[in-house]
Amino acid sequence: MPIQKSLPNYQTLELLLQQQKVALTAAEMHGLITGLICGGNHDYNWKKSINELTNDGLAFSQILTNPLSELYDFTFASLDNNDFIFNLLLPENDKVSERADALAGWVNHFLLGLGVTQPKLMEKKELKEIVTDLRNIGMLGYDKNDDQNELEQAL
Repeated sequence: MPIQKSLPNYQTLELLLQQQKVALTAAEMHGLITGLICGGNHDYNWKKSINELTNDGLAFSQILTNPLSELYDFTFASLDNNDFIFNLLLPENDKVSERADALAGWVNHFLLGLGVTQPKLMEKKELKEIVTDLRNIGMLGYDKNDDQNELEQAL
């Protein structure tokens, strides 16, 4: 199934989230949506979960709901595609340290979405190591004095 659309522009979604006073970055929102999808939330209930987790249970305005619906639809389609064309929504041109923070935020919110839909995930032995590895990525740290080229290569 060919996918017609693409991921939204990171900066555009980031600005929209800030304007709507949502305390998540674009990377974190994409991670959360991806976690919900991977956990099996494949119907309209994903919006309710997003609202509960990010907006005290209140629905977002249409200004934000429409782009988030497009992000959900594209993410679902890219994960469902036989060619696995899925990509993380992360800032492209920022400093390495900012991209590392965005990656950690994406992973942490992916795990949140996954955990909400699959609360007994850690009981599955075969998945425990994967989840542990993701948690370690979510704790990604760096020192401002670290070699930026080395950090760039690690990412």
